[in-house]
Amino acid sequence: MELREWATRILSADTLQDKLLCPEILTDAEPGEPLFWQLPTRPASMGFRRHTHEEKLPSLQELHSQDNRAICLHRFAGHELLAVEIMAYTLLAFPDAPKHFRKGLANTLQEEQGHVQLYVKRLSEMGVAFGDLPLYRHFWAYTPFITTPAQYVSIMSLTFEMANLDFAPMYGQAFSRNGDDASSALMEQIFTDELSHVAFGWQWLRKYYPEEKDLWEIWKTMLPPRMLPKRAKGFVFLPESRRRAGLPEEWIVNLKKA
Repeated sequence: MELREWATRILSADTLQDKLLCPEILTDAEPGEPLFWQLPTRPASMGFRRHTHEEKLPSLQELHSQDNRAICLHRFAGHELLAVEIMAYTLLAFPDAPKHFRKGLANTLQEEQGHVQLYVKRLSEMGVAFGDLPLYRHFWAYTPFITTPAQYVSIMSLTFEMANLDFAPMYGQAFSRNGDDASSALMEQIFTDELSHVAFGWQWLRKYYPEEKDLWEIWKTMLPPRMLPKRAKGFVFLPESRRRAGLPEEWIVNLKKA
């Protein structure tokens, strides 16, 4: 299947099964013209809800409750489905991006589909169906600012996915402390994959700006208005995770201070 057809089917799918369609063979011979998608089609139970302050995640101290752990996992599953859609959006928006970029992005998209499946399975074991709880627009609010592949990696890979280098271990440890080893193992898998996703973003930012010495400043200029660098980290900052993803020490120091 062509990447363009695959991405289009993901964004127009009205079932979760079709959102997670993952062909064995993907080709990119006919990327077509740029196509900027407005909003994805969603299954009826997975439509976007308006986020309210009352619907914030349970605190780490409240994760002794399985219901609260399920709320967290459901929210994370929603983020993974959003990532699937935004990556499909990017494949359609930038058909002229380098083939290696598009192939790497397609591989990342497939891993994100796998994450959704892992979350759905774990939620089912906890008696919750994906879509039972609210899902939000979140990443889609930033598509107007993704006008180049470099902006995609700056916003997604080096901000939202990089923050998961802190959040995934943090929640994994919290789940483990409350005896939920299955959910903890799931977060460990997410963390491992996010390392490669952040590395992908860093490698491509360097490729797009090979002559620039201060990529930290370049990255900041790529962020949407009111999105501050601190969005790329969690409540607990784990510098070693960034080192494992290949980021330079200067970047890590700057982010710690952000």
